Amino acid sequence: MKNFLIKSIKILGISLLVFIAVFGLLLWTGIIWRSPAYYSVAVTKNFAVPIMDMKAYDSAGDHSRPYIYQLSSGKGSVYVLGIEHTKNCNDAQIDSIRNIWNAFQPDVALVEGRLGFLFSGLQDPVEAHGEGGETVRLAKKAGIPFYTWEPEKSAEIKLMLQRYDAKQLAIFYSLRPYFSNYRFGKPSDPDRVMQEYIDSRTDKDGIRGQIKNVAAIDSFWKETYPGAKDWRETSDEYGWPEGWLSDIAAESNITRDIHLCSMILELVNSGKKVFVTMGSSHAFRIRQTLEAELR
Repeated sequence: MKNFLIKSIKILGISLLVFIAVFGLLLWTGIIWRSPAYYSVAVTKNFAVPIMDMKAYDSAGDHSRPYIYQLSSGKGSVYVLGIEHTKNCNDAQIDSIRNIWNAFQPDVALVEGRLGFLFSGLQDPVEAHGEGGETVRLAKKAGIPFYTWEPEKSAEIKLMLQRYDAKQLAIFYSLRPYFSNYRFGKPSDPDRVMQEYIDSRTDKDGIRGQIKNVAAIDSFWKETYPGAKDWRETSDEYGWPEGWLSDIAAESNITRDIHLCSMILELVNSGKKVFVTMGSSHAFRIRQTLEAELR
């Protein structure tokens, strides 16, 4: 029996090492995609024309969707593609991304969000990661660098903790990916998905351990929004529920957009041709800021 256990442990150990080696090889060859790297901005800008906040945006009236424009300064240029988030491979917006990419021939690509792993050849980038997935596919094919335009979460949380309670932030960061992805359809097991978000999105200094399970989300929701539909049926497509959740969402968007604009300006001013995809509201709200800075 003892020899059998020793042999079994050795087999398991060897199998684990083989798995790790194969996984590492697939990552190294690019067959498995890893999340885009963060981009460290040398200087976070103070803008002459502030980024439009969500309150002003809501009062600005409708705009074209997708919202696409190009700005240049010196040898540098940026193509901003504000996309109505899609995971539909046949969406005309995906064709627009490809056509503009081919005409523009960028030096660097930026995408919204962290995307995640993808098995090249087995998964479609658009179905898995939307417009960001297609942008990364094009960047990989062209052999150019690509980054997420999101600030590192730890830096964002540190800033947000100056204004909001740690538990509130833990709830917000757990709900945000659920609400964002709900527009593509309700998951078959909302509680399992939410638990995964709680485990991954709150495992950060400052908010770690503030909420531990779905019951905490249920309790908060029933207390704060007693007459609203369940969080399991909620999307952020038309904004967040009123109250501090909405306030945090607005503040987070501004924090993200400041980092985004600082990245674009740094790259364009260094002479790069920058291709960036994002939600259409981001594209609209940062336009005047970028135009003022790139005159």
